[in-house]
Amino acid sequence: MFTLFKAAAPRVSRFAAAKQGVAAVEFSLILVPFMLLIVGVAEIAMIGFAQSSLDFAVNETARDIRTGEAQMSNKNQSEIENVLCSEMGNFLGIDCAGALYLDVQRFDSFVDAAAVQNPIVDNAFQTGAFGYQPGAPSDIVVVRAFYRWQTLTPMFRDVFKNVANGDRILASSMMFRNEPYQ
Repeated sequence: MFTLFKAAAPRVSRFAAAKQGVAAVEFSLILVPFMLLIVGVAEIAMIGFAQSSLDFAVNETARDIRTGEAQMSNKNQSEIENVLCSEMGNFLGIDCAGALYLDVQRFDSFVDAAAVQNPIVDNAFQTGAFGYQPGAPSDIVVVRAFYRWQTLTPMFRDVFKNVANGDRILASSMMFRNEPYQ
């Protein structure tokens, strides 16, 4: 048995001294974590970009309600949702069907408006109380929009989800008093 080790010793020492494949081995060890980092950063960037697009779209849509343009032109909820979708789609090619939700509610005071309920309850997205009440001149209104973002990379689904089905609900809201339009 000792002779077997004695005969293998020169081959083992040559293998240990060889430097030709070191870069390839080191690169293969770092490649997987590096690619996971790149994909994760790209996913976070896409979520951030979608959130910024939703914020911009809510701001533009709420302006139509705040100035009375939506009320005076008798825009209904689906027309306002189409405006919201088109404003959001200006920056990000998205499909709003079944993924974009709008809630416009009128309140008697800012205290009541601040107490509006979060639609994510027990890791489920609840849309049953959503409605469309743009209010009259000088009414207090809260415009909330939610977008169901589906994670692009399945391996990060559990990391980025905030509802039970694995999706991330992006939310944007605006509270204001309607202008005294005529």
